[in-house]
Amino acid sequence: MANEQRRHLRIGVEVDIEMTIPGQSTVDVHTRNISDGGLFIVLDSTPMPEIDTIVSVKLKHLLGDGEEAPTNLARVVRHEPEGIGLEFIAEE
Repeated sequence: MANEQRRHLRIGVEVDIEMTIPGQSTVDVHTRNISDGGLFIVLDSTPMPEIDTIVSVKLKHLLGDGEEAPTNLARVVRHEPEGIGLEFIAEE
């Protein structure tokens, strides 16, 4: 069994996301899982951004009160064959 060193509990959930990679257009993707610290994005045909690239992510659906979801910044921290792991970062 692998040594699990995650700081945040992951929730396996598929959510539609708009992801913007610097210098590229916004693409529609979906999550494999989400945690307080980040998320895993499945990239079917979207090229993988390099490790340490800062991307913006936003839920495509309205929140429960009808408001738009906020846009969050995240850093690419991991590549896997089916997508990328992102860690949320504070806006600077």
